[in-house]
Amino acid sequence: MPLGILHLIKNDRNNIGLPNLLTASRLLFLPFIVHFLSWGTAKGDGLAVLFMFFSGLTDFLDGYVARHMNMRSHLGRMLDPLVDKISVGVAMLAIAAYKGLPYWYVLIVICRDIIILSSSVYAISKKQVIFESNTLGKWTVTSFLAVIVFYTLNLFPFNRIVMFISLVLIPFSLVKYLSRYRVIFPKTLMSAFDNEDK
Repeated sequence: MPLGILHLIKNDRNNIGLPNLLTASRLLFLPFIVHFLSWGTAKGDGLAVLFMFFSGLTDFLDGYVARHMNMRSHLGRMLDPLVDKISVGVAMLAIAAYKGLPYWYVLIVICRDIIILSSSVYAISKKQVIFESNTLGKWTVTSFLAVIVFYTLNLFPFNRIVMFISLVLIPFSLVKYLSRYRVIFPKTLMSAFDNEDK
């Protein structure tokens, strides 16, 4: 783990708290979601959506508890988006395998998330800066969740409609995220070039 990240979290007293445990617990729902999707039945689809709902509920609760019990932590601010992206990626891959979601679409979503995560890790490790999710990013993630649910329940043509809406949002949200790093990256790159000239 980069030293910048360790520096942020090592002295945080809320690292092992209820919000972070709730965040990590979302990963426990993924095997059940994939399992029920593999049934290929209406009952399996309904159960998969039910576990998606429980996962979403823990996503709401971790933030609620952190804010109202004053248990925010740097680890939680890093862990929450990471778990979100893992959950979305795994769910979409399962839906592509069992429900016909295009693999090229899933690849685009995963590539977007990898770029954002890589940029975040770089910013944290070099500058100890953690950016919160912006409004456009939240709308994009919401569109991903709509794609997941609509494809799970075979809600044609709405599943295709929300997929193309998310495709429109993806590049704009990516540019919005990366624009926040423009102050960090150029200075870092310039210092690297200066060191090479010495």
